Amino acid sequence: MTKPQNPRDRLIVALDFPSLDPALELVRKVSGHAGMFKIGKELFTREGPRAVQALTGLGEKVFLDLKYHDIPNTVGRAVDAAVALGASLINVHASGGRKMMQAAAEAAEGRTAVIAVTVLTSLDDGDIKEAGLSGKVGDLVVRLTHLALDSGLDGVVAAPTDVARLRKELGQDFLIVTPGVRPSGSSKDDQTRIATPAEAVRQGADYIVVGRPITQAEDPVEAADQIVGEMG
Repeated sequence: MTKPQNPRDRLIVALDFPSLDPALELVRKVSGHAGMFKIGKELFTREGPRAVQALTGLGEKVFLDLKYHDIPNTVGRAVDAAVALGASLINVHASGGRKMMQAAAEAAEGRTAVIAVTVLTSLDDGDIKEAGLSGKVGDLVVRLTHLALDSGLDGVVAAPTDVARLRKELGQDFLIVTPGVRPSGSSKDDQTRIATPAEAVRQGADYIVVGRPITQAEDPVEAADQIVGEMG
C-alpha cells in the first residue's frame, strides 16, 4: 500500500456498528469524504465476510481490523483468506512474535498491506506492568515496531503519543496507522493516549482512525470534512 496522497485519503472511519445495515448507511453518506473504512471484531463477528464484500462491492477500501494473534500457520491462512476477501489493510498483533508475523507477510505476498498492533491505545504504563511486561509503553512500542518491520510487515498501529519517536528512530519508510484520534473538543471515550488529527499527522502518522466522532455525529459528512480539514 502506498502512502496517502492527500488528507482525505488519510482518514479511516471505524464502522463500530452491531449490524451491517447501519454501517452501510453510514458508508453511503460518508463515501468520498474518507479514504477507507474499518471493519472490526464486532461487525465482522455478527456479519462475517459479507461485511467486507458489501463495502468492496461499493468500491470502498477496507481495513480489516481483526488483530490476528495465533500460531504462525493459522495466522498465515487467515491473512490469505482476508486478502481473498479484498481487504486493503490487515493487522496482526506484534506480540505474536517474529514467526507469526513472517507467516502473515508471506501469506499477503505484497497483495495487501499487513501491519502490526504494538500496544493498544487503552493501555498505559500501569497496565503493561500489571501484565508482567517490563519498561514503559513507549519503549515496548519501539521494540515491537522493530520486530514487525524486521519480520517483513508494512508498518504498525501506534498511538499518537508514540508516532514521533517511531519516526525519529525508524525513519519514514513504513506505514503508521493511528487510532486514539479525537477532533478538538471531543470526548476521550475509552482511549488514554490520544491526539487531535492535526497533531497525529504532524507527528508522522500516515493514516488516522476515527469512529464515534463521525459515526455518532448529527452530520457524519460534516464531521468527516472537519477532520480532513484539521489535517489540512
